[in-house]
Amino acid sequence: MSEPLYFEEYGEPGNPVVIFLHGLLGSSRNWRSIAKTLSPNYHLYALDLPEHGASPHSKGTDLNSMSLQIGQWIEQNLCEPYVLCGHSLGGKVAMAHACSTPDHLQGLVVVDIAPRDYPPEHHLPTLDALLGLELSGLESRKQADDALFEKIPNWAFRQFLLTNLQERAGVWEWRANLGVLRASMSELSRNPLSTEDSYSGPTLFLRGGKSGYLRSEHFPLVTGFFPASKIVTLPDAGHDLHVEDKDGFLLNLYSLLENLPQS
Repeated sequence: MSEPLYFEEYGEPGNPVVIFLHGLLGSSRNWRSIAKTLSPNYHLYALDLPEHGASPHSKGTDLNSMSLQIGQWIEQNLCEPYVLCGHSLGGKVAMAHACSTPDHLQGLVVVDIAPRDYPPEHHLPTLDALLGLELSGLESRKQADDALFEKIPNWAFRQFLLTNLQERAGVWEWRANLGVLRASMSELSRNPLSTEDSYSGPTLFLRGGKSGYLRSEHFPLVTGFFPASKIVTLPDAGHDLHVEDKDGFLLNLYSLLENLPQS
């Protein structure tokens, strides 16, 4: 059995359970604002995916192994039904889990990702830039920010990426397992589902109107794998729609949660 995944917990036991999974190079902290808002009425868990944050690192990974580890965590930590919500890479892992282990899953929320293959080279320049940062001589996070400016000019994106950088005992290190994630990008970029996969429970796909990850031509794929799915567009949001349109995200999430069949 693998080492346990790291998680943050919010709300009170006995309330309906929601589990959140972040995207590539994110962590459980990406869901803190959403979880704190929901905590008066729900029992929430935000996990660090394998190879991310404080969760275990390994010598290789793929979507199937990530889904298996999420399933192990759920089996070890929950005895009640739950809703699973995943963003981007976390959405792929959530889709795989829903199709393979649906027994106690009440509902699924997939945030700005489709059940399809994506070009793996999309993320390689970012990963290469982070891997190329010389950590041994690093004296501050600001120095790292300056060093990444040329290859990653978007300030907000750099700040997100730099949440992976930490200092321990005077030594800077990456919290994410960057080398393994880069080597595994072809596997992590593929469709997590096979042709026979399906999940018939309540499912919400949320997409950003300014994002190209989930487009209208992908809708037949969504409904093919998830026949009870609803697809909602937040028109003014991009890929990180739970951050860019928190109110719109919560409105639609509440709608799914409040209309789930009573167990």
